[in-house]
Formats: sequence, C-alpha cells, structure tokens
Amino acid sequence: MSKRTSLKILTLLIVAAVGIYLYLDNRRVNVIDAHHGTYSAAILVDHLPITATSAINWWLTNQNAIREKYHIPSGEAGGPTNFTVFAFGTGYREEDENDMLCFDDMKPPKNCIDKEILLTIGRNRDGSTRFAFGSSAYIRFADGRITELKREF
Repeated sequence: MSKRTSLKILTLLIVAAVGIYLYLDNRRVNVIDAHHGTYSAAILVDHLPITATSAINWWLTNQNAIREKYHIPSGEAGGPTNFTVFAFGTGYREEDENDMLCFDDMKPPKNCIDKEILLTIGRNRDGSTRFAFGSSAYIRFADGRITELKREF
C-alpha cells in the first residue's frame, strides 16, 4: 500500500471517528419517565451525551422542563434536591434477583428497572451543585463556574 493511500485511509478513519463522537454527544436525550419523593427524584432517559460537559449542560438546560412535565416541585417548595438519572434500558420489568429499582408509585408487577445510574445531581450545603458520573464528579458554584473534583488517593 502506498504512503498516499495509507494517508487517505487514516484521514477517512479520523473523520469517521469525529463524526461518530459528535453524533453521540449531540443526539437528543429522551426523558421516558420520572418518579419522585420528598428528598429525591429518579429521571429515566434513553441515554445521555457521552461527555460530562454535555451531560451537565443537558441537565442545566432541561431541568425546569422536566420538573414541570413530571410535576416535581422545586427544592424551595419542598421538593427534592437530589436527582438520579437512570438508563431506562429494556423498560419497566418485574422484580427479579438482579439489582433493580422498583417504584412505589406504580402498581406491580412491572414497576422496576435495572439500576444503571448515568448521573447523580445534588445540592451541597453551600448552595453549589454536585454532578457525579461513575468515578468522576464536578461542582457547579453559584457563579456558574464548573470544576472537576480531583480524586484523593
């Protein structure tokens, strides 16, 4: 294979990878359902953007619409201040031996989902907001600044 052909193939692969990345990070997030109690709410989605920055921006942009659509009162009105975003996965199912989350506001038997946490959001005592994704976490301060928390070993 010539050097020129190899360069064309490499360029094509890079363009394809960038295209896939942009698609996965910018596709529309569909909220399937939401369940809430006094202190916490579970938001069920089909997926989140692949980067933490895009997922945080999605939440900041859509949280009020989600609260309104699913009748979740604000924290100031006695509503939850902690949110967990779950992958809806294969949908509501009957409870089995797997680690599942079952919702009391739905009639059994199909009132459970697999516990696949995508994002947790909570308010800190100082008024900042914490976003956690698996092993990484970010803080959004009152002035809008977002900083990644460094893990201490």
